[in-house]
Amino acid sequence: MKDLTDIFCEAGCPNLVEREHPMPVPTDHNKIFFRKRIRVFNAIGPYLRELQCQPEYFFFDCFTVCVDITAEPETRQFFGWWMEMTVTDDVCEYDYHFGLYNDKGIWQQKRIPAKFKQQVSNSLTKFYEKLSPCLQDKLALPIKPSPVLAKSLILSAA
Repeated sequence: MKDLTDIFCEAGCPNLVEREHPMPVPTDHNKIFFRKRIRVFNAIGPYLRELQCQPEYFFFDCFTVCVDITAEPETRQFFGWWMEMTVTDDVCEYDYHFGLYNDKGIWQQKRIPAKFKQQVSNSLTKFYEKLSPCLQDKLALPIKPSPVLAKSLILSAA
């Protein structure tokens, strides 16, 4: 029985094992650590917005409550939160906001209606309870609030 290497070689493709030009091994430590962080953050759940991230900047959000479930999916708006986290000097510094994710796909800082405050706050707390140990145990990074956020903090730094 032929294996895939034999089949590819018979088809005129280069040998998969012995390459004329070996694939380069990434050496940029920022990119290596960035990819590792992305994998770890994706494992937490659906909070990471990978396309908005950069090697030292990460964006998380949560659509906690749909404003109008009868609206077309493309135009739905949500109350929730978003968090921005930067990694500097081997420390993660975060800032979060509560607001409305509008029908244009943009977060707006807005007051959460009283009937949804607890639900939105709980979703942020649950995320933080997953994020904090993940940073410490898997990435060996301490976490702290931004200086501006520290004054109005509802989450405690672990």
